[in-house]
Amino acid sequence: MSLQFYILSITYLIFSSLLLLVDSYRRGLSFMLKAKSKLKDDEKKRNELFLGGILIALGKLFFPIAPGPIIIGDLLPAAAVLTESFSVRMFYKSSEAEGTASPIVQNKKKSKRLGFIFLSIAVIHFLFPRFVML
Repeated sequence: MSLQFYILSITYLIFSSLLLLVDSYRRGLSFMLKAKSKLKDDEKKRNELFLGGILIALGKLFFPIAPGPIIIGDLLPAAAVLTESFSVRMFYKSSEAEGTASPIVQNKKKSKRLGFIFLSIAVIHFLFPRFVML
């Protein structure tokens, strides 16, 4: 079971990181534009991605890659998935009153920085799955 959550967490981190980076690298990440527009327009999709991130984070905490102890073993990737699920939800939440994107979406530097941080966590977690920071 831990291997499934390992793969899901890496996939979720990469997908969400690309969603955060799509505004800065529109040409290179053009394949992500459709996913971005669906998240901006459809609250159900945002909720599904958000709840999926929470479930993956909980799964990472309770089913870490061996030899990691429960909770502490995969704390950094679980915290990254949880933080990224909240970040993506905030970045792509539309303001119903104004009909425009929230002010956070307009801050490309912040989303770019967060995208690279989460992408680096995904790469490190992929390269060193058994690395436990104690």
